[in-house]
Amino acid sequence: MKISTTLFCSLITIITFFTADAHANGSMGSEMSHAVGGALMAGSITAVVDRYYPEYRDDRRMIGFGVSTVAIFAEQGVEYALHGNAGGQLMDATTHMIGSAIGAWVTDRFILSPVVTNYSAKGKYIGLQLQGSF
Repeated sequence: MKISTTLFCSLITIITFFTADAHANGSMGSEMSHAVGGALMAGSITAVVDRYYPEYRDDRRMIGFGVSTVAIFAEQGVEYALHGNAGGQLMDATTHMIGSAIGAWVTDRFILSPVVTNYSAKGKYIGLQLQGSF
């Protein structure tokens, strides 16, 4: 199943508007929002790598996960420097990282077309797309 870029960007925009005033407080809902945010961030980075950097398609999942994880640890480091509470910041970063792993994997495996590489002729890619009517 492949979704259009417009739909994907629209979903991210809508989710951003709904979560713009959310504040972390250590509750289950707060940690779930970090996990969902991580999944969306890693998934969108994975999709951008697939679309605009075809030479990195084989590693798109790891790039999405890595960039999202580095970004959240940098952001939580700033939060720790400003407000303290190392345990809370580490919990937020960890749940974001778990969400990033799930989001990058789901995007790579189910949303984007799988990439098959012909190693005998490096640089040639064949994509597989499955579609169904509802």
